[in-house]
Amino acid sequence: MPNGLPNPCESKRFINTWRERWLSSSRTSVQAKKPAKRLNYHSFAAMALVRGALALLMSIALTMEMIHAAVHKVGDSAGWTTIGNIDYKKWSATKTFQVDDMILFEYNAQFHNVMRVTHAMYKACNTSAPLATYTTGNDSITIKTRGHHFFFCGVPGHCQVGQKVDINVLQSNEMAPTPSISSSVLSPPVPSAKVPGPAPSNAVPLKNPFGSIGLAMTVLATFLVNFA
Repeated sequence: MPNGLPNPCESKRFINTWRERWLSSSRTSVQAKKPAKRLNYHSFAAMALVRGALALLMSIALTMEMIHAAVHKVGDSAGWTTIGNIDYKKWSATKTFQVDDMILFEYNAQFHNVMRVTHAMYKACNTSAPLATYTTGNDSITIKTRGHHFFFCGVPGHCQVGQKVDINVLQSNEMAPTPSISSSVLSPPVPSAKVPGPAPSNAVPLKNPFGSIGLAMTVLATFLVNFA
């Protein structure tokens, strides 16, 4: 250019180049300020551990509940039958039933069944409207309430000959029946002798394990909710 003036085209190219460099450096600085997202593997591992421990405690609680409940096979080795003149009233009187106990009826399904009925139907051997009917031959019935639970076989004539049972789950303030003792077998009274009393026992009474398990499950559940 004359007179030493700068070329306008070169000036414009210089300005554009400088602006592109400035925009590029600005984008780089903004990206550098953004925090990098990293997976917190320790948090995931801790959460998985807590959930696994909670599931384990629940399984232990369910298992201990199943162990605590008793299984009563009606008629014992004879089972549920009309053969052998089984006295199911006597069988029931020798048992102590509790809530959550399982009553097991084993029988030949071709010849027998099990009906759950009311007291009036039980007394009259009325099979017209049972509360429930079981026909598998291997019926497991869990008792969920206290009081009397009446069952009999619904095949015609079987209830009348004694194939019926009353499962009585005692109330908490009732005492279990105790077998009577004949007076003829009692020994004559023996004068009491002064014997030193037994020393105090140092045994520690067993505590109910469900209390500690329930507390541990509550603590773990609270921690899991707060941690998630």
